[in-house]
Amino acid sequence: MSFIGIAVGLAGVSLISMFLWMLSLSLRKKRMEQEKKERDRQYRLTLARAKEQEHQERIMKAEYGHIPTILYLAKEAERKNTREALYWYEKAADLDNVHGMQGVIKISQLHAEDLVLKEKAKFWKKCVKAFNGDLTSKYETGVALIYGQGIAKDPERGLEHVISAAELDHIDSVLFLGQWFQAKDNPLSEPEKSLHWNKVAAKLGDKRGMLSLGKNYLKGVGTEVNFFQGCYWLERAAEKGSPEAMCLAGEIWIDKKPNGNAIAYTWLFMAAHYGWQPARQLRDKVGNSIGVDSVVGLQSLTKPLIRKISDGKVPKHSLIRAFNKLYKRKVPIPKKVAIPADDLAVDVLAAEMSQHQHSQDQANPSNLNQVPSMSSEDLEPSKANTDLDQHQAQPLDFSQTPMDSSFKQ
Repeated sequence: MSFIGIAVGLAGVSLISMFLWMLSLSLRKKRMEQEKKERDRQYRLTLARAKEQEHQERIMKAEYGHIPTILYLAKEAERKNTREALYWYEKAADLDNVHGMQGVIKISQLHAEDLVLKEKAKFWKKCVKAFNGDLTSKYETGVALIYGQGIAKDPERGLEHVISAAELDHIDSVLFLGQWFQAKDNPLSEPEKSLHWNKVAAKLGDKRGMLSLGKNYLKGVGTEVNFFQGCYWLERAAEKGSPEAMCLAGEIWIDKKPNGNAIAYTWLFMAAHYGWQPARQLRDKVGNSIGVDSVVGLQSLTKPLIRKISDGKVPKHSLIRAFNKLYKRKVPIPKKVAIPADDLAVDVLAAEMSQHQHSQDQANPSNLNQVPSMSSEDLEPSKANTDLDQHQAQPLDFSQTPMDSSFKQ
């Protein structure tokens, strides 16, 4: 019995010892797990603090304009916060980065219902094309920046875009600058630059530039008032088929002695034919002052001129020289312009006009006593009405008034 009791006692002690050992192992394991969890927590906190610090450093770097960092932040934000991504893409785009521009377009298209973002997308699409060398897009980008179309207003930056396109002879940019530097809504207008860019447009052969340059001289914008220079550029534009230039070229000669009304009627009749509505009333007013016979003769004379202008077959300066030759005007032609060896067209035109004028003088003997020259009083620029800037071209109207009846279109 004693042996069995001892064995049982030893077994019990062993079991208790094993239980205590297992308990101690369990407690130790729990303690180690707790310590590991604490270490992991501390590590995560340290890592999070490091990431936050790194993120803040990236933000600071991006705010100072580091393009790769800006694009990295935009890409990161794109997965969870598109508005934040848009912020960073716009920042890159503002720094002329094409990837930033494309990012703005992509994010904007995700919000098609947002009209503001829709306009942003349009603007940055133009910018991408401008970045790839498209001059029209560069011009449109500049105008959008000047007027704040799809982007915050930045006239200085917009002007840089337009000028860069204009310096490469992009005609719409050149014409825009000619108007912008004398525009009323431009707080920093520079009339001299308006004159410069209109000269550039005129030298590029654009009739709109010639018209604008003529107005510069007539109004004294960026230069002294010069009636004859203004007349020259208006008639150059008229030769190229600008009805507005024809109208204004006619208007400035109204009542200029001795033959201004004949010149005026010729240009006004052509302008009215091409559908420029303001010319009609002026044409009829001049026609009433010169009489029916003169009107019929001038309409007959003008008919072939209209045909040549419509066909684009008017030699450079031919009409100007013909008027100068017939009426002994002083409208200047640049000396560097070579006069064609075959000047027959001008001579024939001048002869026809001279014959018509001779017939008119015979019908009105009082005209024979007039000296064919123009006094400074007759050509006082302030008397020339140049308020046609606000007129808009109307659709062509081929109907004839009673005064047009001799002219068959």
